[in-house]
Amino acid sequence: MNKGYILKFITQIMRLNSNIFFIFFFLCFLIGETLSQNKVNTNEKKEGKLITIRHAKRLAYDQALGVDARRLIGDVECEHDGAVMRCDSAYLYSDKKLEAFGHISIIKGDSIFVYGDSLRYDANTKLANLKGNVRCIEKDMTLTTSILTYEIGKGMASYYNGGKIVNKENTLTSKNGHYFSGNKELTFHYDVELVNPDYKMRSDTLRYNTINKTAYFIGPSIITSKENYIYCENGWYDTDNEVSRFSKNAIIVTKNQKLTGDSVFYDRKIGYGQATKNVKIIDTAQKSIIWGNYAEHFEKINRAIVTGKAVYGRIIEQDTLFMGADTLMYSQPDSTKTYVRAFRQVKIYKKDLQGLCDSLTYWLHDSLMTMYNSPILWTNNGQTTAKLIKVITGQKSIKYFELLDKATVIQKVDSLDAKKFNQVEGRKIEGFFSNDSIRKLNVIGNAQIIYYVKQKKHYKGVNKTLCSDLSVWFNSEGVDRATFRNKPESVIYPIADIDDEALRVKHFNWQEAKKPKTKQDIFR
Repeated sequence: MNKGYILKFITQIMRLNSNIFFIFFFLCFLIGETLSQNKVNTNEKKEGKLITIRHAKRLAYDQALGVDARRLIGDVECEHDGAVMRCDSAYLYSDKKLEAFGHISIIKGDSIFVYGDSLRYDANTKLANLKGNVRCIEKDMTLTTSILTYEIGKGMASYYNGGKIVNKENTLTSKNGHYFSGNKELTFHYDVELVNPDYKMRSDTLRYNTINKTAYFIGPSIITSKENYIYCENGWYDTDNEVSRFSKNAIIVTKNQKLTGDSVFYDRKIGYGQATKNVKIIDTAQKSIIWGNYAEHFEKINRAIVTGKAVYGRIIEQDTLFMGADTLMYSQPDSTKTYVRAFRQVKIYKKDLQGLCDSLTYWLHDSLMTMYNSPILWTNNGQTTAKLIKVITGQKSIKYFELLDKATVIQKVDSLDAKKFNQVEGRKIEGFFSNDSIRKLNVIGNAQIIYYVKQKKHYKGVNKTLCSDLSVWFNSEGVDRATFRNKPESVIYPIADIDDEALRVKHFNWQEAKKPKTKQDIFR
């Protein structure tokens, strides 16, 4: 319908009598009022419901505050969008904004209760600002602060100047905090501290779920207790079940040990820890450390198992003993004893001691190392083999070894000659060290010795002796002297008549190629 047609229609109407025109005008007025009222209702709906006064002992209009400002006094009760607000007195502006004072309480449903000394509430935004002795209570959780912003529609409470939350045995404090009633989660920032009778947690940022009692933390976080100290920069902690996962520079420190890894799982109730990637277990008392890619730690029995390129290191005076294996087990059965067990492809490296075996036990309190299943031990230019080898490493260097069953000691005579070896064999051999070198051997049972005899700087021949037992002493140049017992049978071969490769004891097997020459070799 265009404007010209409308004007023509109005002109025709005005030509009618006045009564008809009056009726038409009245109808237009009614239609206009109806449309206007619908527009008001639409705007009101858009802006939200108005605040309803449910009770007040006295009501008065305050002209000084505005045309539509009412003063409510005595047992005031208002309602908005399902939330009931009570106070001692209040100002209500256009039924949309409320200022309340004295014994403030907000009740949302049958589970959320908020209290304070004063309140400002906006019906359009459903935002309540409370001040003074503020408390927010939901079931067994209580939040206290001095200033609280509560979004009734979203069920979200926030504080920015310090607050405390108490939930059964847990008490949490922080500078900033947010509570989301919908998913029962709380988020805290700055100086966050969670206190429990059994532990204390501090963090920069913490998210806490009141349903599953789990805390999620971001940034430097510390958990301390009587049993241990925990540090990480990311992770979660189930406060009810006391189960946790820590990552990013994660560390668990007990009285004598420290466990680190890229990711650490910990069950406080059973004292069980599990670490993956870049794992380290440090024993401060024994000055030792274990590396690996996976570790399990049993706190109550003081035991740890490490796999994945597992390496054990222990500082001995100015040197370090390194031990690599497929699997390492570290255990402290009591306060006086600690041991390490290594399984499969065991390699040892120390400046004065290297070794190979299939399995090994190392008691730290008396420095006794026992090697099993085809063990080999190298000391300077010497090699020892047997079915079982026992070694005492001492505080500074190796002190003693014991070879049991098919025991053999082989020593190079000349570093430039790969064929000449001094050799000792027997059922059992005891070896004594001085300045990292073998100084004496006692051979017990089926003793046999082959050694090169030297006069001044020249070798004159080779002595081969069979007997029951013998003792042999060494100096820097080789065999110094020997004592034979129980009907020895000796032969001395002139040096010119010697076939070096034919002069070998029964279990001779020189395996220098397998010797770890550096600490990096234990990884190969």
